Amino acid sequence: MSNPTIELKQKKRTFNSTWLKTYEGFEDYTKEDAEKIVEQLQQLANIVCDHVQKGST
Repeated sequence: MSNPTIELKQKKRTFNSTWLKTYEGFEDYTKEDAEKIVEQLQQLANIVCDHVQKGST
């Protein structure tokens, strides 16, 4: 008996300064400041993903 395969589908999203400024508290950020925050969030996401992958091996 085989296990059912579950496929997770991720929406294609663009994470940029425009996206960030849609959130409360970020509306008044300059484009440059918002881009810096998005870059930091991407770096954090990479760290978390690396940590999760290493923990699952």
